[in-house]
Amino acid sequence: MKVNFRTIARGANSGYPTASQLVIDNPEEWASVWQQHASNIIPPPPVPNVDFTDNQVVAVFMGEKRTGGYSVEIVSVETKSSEKENLASLVITVAYRQPKPGEIVQEVITHPYHIITIPQRAASKVLFKQA
Repeated sequence: MKVNFRTIARGANSGYPTASQLVIDNPEEWASVWQQHASNIIPPPPVPNVDFTDNQVVAVFMGEKRTGGYSVEIVSVETKSSEKENLASLVITVAYRQPKPGEIVQEVITHPYHIITIPQRAASKVLFKQA
């Protein structure tokens, strides 16, 4: 079953230092992740408000890339039921783009990212899969 999501932020210049796929379900962790993400912006923007009683945050960071031409996009979120388990799995499909060989790109360090909110769901596991 498809899960609706809302983009909080997406772009090429995160301050988050490493490639990561995160599911965040509390305000303390969210504030920490956002502060790292926004650490390269002066002044840093405030932490976007998320109601964690009804929502959770999913964040995908590609880490440092040495040129432009890279991007990441969360393209779908679905729940999949399993007859073996009482809880459904959450499947997050992510599209990663990288420059093709010989493609002209900017010589600039980037840190692509996509951050979304989804409704709070009980899931036995979370799977990230590449589109």
